[in-house]
Amino acid sequence: MSGYTAYQIYQSLKLHFTTDYDAVKYNFKTAVKQATFEKRRDRYFFEKLSRRFNREQLIEYFTANLIENQNVWIGDMCDNVYSAYTARYDKLTYMFEQDMKTLSNKGYTFNEICSATPDFSQSPVLEALRGGQISIESVVLLDILVNFLKSLESILSDPLGINKDLLDLLISYKSIMLQKPLPKNKIKDKALLVFTT
Repeated sequence: MSGYTAYQIYQSLKLHFTTDYDAVKYNFKTAVKQATFEKRRDRYFFEKLSRRFNREQLIEYFTANLIENQNVWIGDMCDNVYSAYTARYDKLTYMFEQDMKTLSNKGYTFNEICSATPDFSQSPVLEALRGGQISIESVVLLDILVNFLKSLESILSDPLGINKDLLDLLISYKSIMLQKPLPKNKIKDKALLVFTT
């Protein structure tokens, strides 16, 4: 893979997480020209990454760093964020179960975590995510199961746009996660077990 290809993947994912552009739909490519890439001062980083990772790993590397910070510069992306990301994927089912237990132990029912509070000011699952009590992957997996994020976006009172930014990130991340094989049946079973016992 070339540095230019790595740059295209980076650009497509950056646009994916910050605009309405769909990187999956356009196969992680953009209309950026090779000449534009050649003029970039930071092209060294893309050349280096293109030698270290294959295409799938590079998509994961950029995704991991961009879900941490959508405005991260290529030179500030780091392996620690990528390592934490891959570690979460290695224990996806277990992590999901633990996160659902965390929400259940707070006294929430399954319906309550997938909706807003009665005054429509917040969502238990978004608050737990913001507080670092559950992982971003667990929220996306929950949405893959019951598709609640879009409806949550329409009912939450959000004058400052804080929830909208987080919901946009989650929905963008969902389309990336769906590109990988996911243990959907196991996750469904775990959710049922936690919330029905």
